Amino acid sequence: MAASRHDPRRARGGQPHADGHWRSAVSQPRQLTTHFQNAAMIQTRRLESGITITLIHQPQATQAAALWRVNAGSLHEPDPWPGLAHLLEHMLFRESEGYRDDERLMRWVPDQGGRLNASTRLCQTAFFFEVPAQALAPGLSRLTDMLAAPRFTPAALMQEAQVIDAEYRLLAHDAATRREAALLALMAGDARLRRLRIGHQAAFGEDPARLRAALTAFHERHYHAGNLHLWLCGPQSLETLEALAGEAAARIRPGVTAPLAINAHTGASGALAQPGFAQLALSFLLPAAVRPALRLLEQCLRSEAPGGLMAALRARTLADDATLEADALDDDTLWLRFSFALASDAVNPAHLEALVRQWIAALAALPEDSLSPLLRLAGEDINALAPMDHLRARAFGLPPVEGNALRPLLAALEVQRPTRLWISPEVHGATVTTQGLTLTTGDFPDAPDDAPPVTPFTPAPRFPPPLAVALPGDSASLAWRPEAESITLTLEPAPGTLVSDRRGMELLARLRPLCDRARLSGGALRVGPVEGRWRIALCGDEALMMMLVTEMMTYLWEPDDRYSAEAERLAARAQAQEDQAIAVRRLLAQLPRELLMATGGPRAQAWQATLDGGGPLLRDALARRLSDFPFPLVTPKPPRPLPAPHRFTLPANGADSALLLFVPLVASQREAVTALQAPFFQHMRVEKNIGYVAQCQWHTCAGYEGLLALMQSPNLSPDALLHETTAFFERQGDAWRAVTQKAWVGSVAGEGAER
Repeated sequence: MAASRHDPRRARGGQPHADGHWRSAVSQPRQLTTHFQNAAMIQTRRLESGITITLIHQPQATQAAALWRVNAGSLHEPDPWPGLAHLLEHMLFRESEGYRDDERLMRWVPDQGGRLNASTRLCQTAFFFEVPAQALAPGLSRLTDMLAAPRFTPAALMQEAQVIDAEYRLLAHDAATRREAALLALMAGDARLRRLRIGHQAAFGEDPARLRAALTAFHERHYHAGNLHLWLCGPQSLETLEALAGEAAARIRPGVTAPLAINAHTGASGALAQPGFAQLALSFLLPAAVRPALRLLEQCLRSEAPGGLMAALRARTLADDATLEADALDDDTLWLRFSFALASDAVNPAHLEALVRQWIAALAALPEDSLSPLLRLAGEDINALAPMDHLRARAFGLPPVEGNALRPLLAALEVQRPTRLWISPEVHGATVTTQGLTLTTGDFPDAPDDAPPVTPFTPAPRFPPPLAVALPGDSASLAWRPEAESITLTLEPAPGTLVSDRRGMELLARLRPLCDRARLSGGALRVGPVEGRWRIALCGDEALMMMLVTEMMTYLWEPDDRYSAEAERLAARAQAQEDQAIAVRRLLAQLPRELLMATGGPRAQAWQATLDGGGPLLRDALARRLSDFPFPLVTPKPPRPLPAPHRFTLPANGADSALLLFVPLVASQREAVTALQAPFFQHMRVEKNIGYVAQCQWHTCAGYEGLLALMQSPNLSPDALLHETTAFFERQGDAWRAVTQKAWVGSVAGEGAER
């Protein structure tokens, strides 16, 4: 731990931890750039055919996106065919009448440097892509053709059934999937809520003709004009977007919507046995009309300002994190879920629920304009999304805030008794089967005799005045790039310095309230791992930057053992979540550690700081203020050269095997790697059907960049996957043969792998 002559601890008092470790929770920082500007013009209308179109003109955009949403999901499936909506989603990405082989959307979008995906939900399915703006029209033509004129060839159909069967076996152990299934089972007044949704081979059977007939009938019943909504976003004028939408809509056959109503109820309670950490999930059924308030509610929930819910939960060591999720349950009903990561199994979830209800009441009692700062942040969040993600938020996520929907939302939450689910490894009970999953369920813990104290929540964010602390006489090393247009300060570990998640987590735990203060003041403070390395990044005007850095030093030196205890919990939790993740995600998480360990050492901590933009006075003042940083700041240097490649292995946590191949390359080779993305997927996933993960892409990790290939298979061993992968690259030419010999290789040998 480095000590400076000027000690910012004077502002708050105390001493740092003896080991100099900073610990806290993992949070993926948002990018500091804005993708979606407020200048967008938006138009929504319903065509005569019944199709709804939403057009978003974004004049400064370079990318464009399209999304078709179909009002049909897993709850629309006929009883004999559970999983049929999911299978249809897969099949639509195969061939269509107008586009086959390399011309179909799945192959074409990566060749344009774009991305695409789809999502099958309870009562909706969505298909979406993002490409350079000039490629929107041909991309939309392909997307529309695959929805309007799919080809269900028997061979492709049985192949995708096998892929979904592998997904089913994977998701059967997924924590989020199991939690959702348990919640739906508790709400079930309708048998469809307990029915298999993912699908598997046994449900689809072995008769391709019969399966094809069922799939065709489902497609004809639901994929028509009365059930479709098209979103388009790009720099094209509204007139141009309208013309594109009209051409696409004309290719959709007419049809009449069949209403969906699901009989569900709230108020039941239960418990779910699950490895890892304790959680509390509260779910509500609300009118669909309150959906435009969800993003503002999420801002209120996750606010770290004093007087808010998270501040109270952390201060009482009840919960460390909270999330908000929502899905359409049927045409008129929204299914809303709060999930809380409890500080320990000893936390009584009934106490936490009582605090949540007090907080909702406090929100409902606020004057209408008191949440305007959080409303602004909600707008900034939606505007910061890339075009495709923006359309996803509008179509089935947390949409932009509109109107005055928050008061009706809070009123509905206040009067409804939620469905309660306690999740813990300590649950003991009966084994039940729901949605094709085998769960161990039990009773919700008894409410304690002592009621939680009434908490005087003040949900409208307010912070104390900033501290006035004299500048130190010393100056830290601070690189300066004055030519930048915006002002950004970045602090990150110097090459050779290893920062554990436990240490990085305490950084975040200490600075979390300041992150909120920065955003509310018009700037940003991000703390979290970026490309596998922990980083602190600040931006704002010169006065705000000085205030934030001054406050940051006092937070970093604050002598509060709570941060150490919180970091211990959250480090263990993050590791448990990683251990339970699918094999390729575990390998991806381990790769930066391997690279950093290969180039790092046991030396003392050293960080480096870079200021982009600003003037010389700001640069000098920040250098003096940064002399209080808890670790020495050194002159920035590039990452160290990697030593000879090696192979690392992780233990199995399921039947699947997985392979990661990373080859450090120079930036000039990026285009060549990108060109292999679609052929790699086509060969591995479609032609050879090796597994349901088959990716090849350009990847940046721990300061290094290059080719990344990922494979996951329920059948082949890691060595067999490596053979298939290297064989693919060798077929691309001698240059690629040499490249694969420099690869870093990670592997997981699944329990069911063939040798």
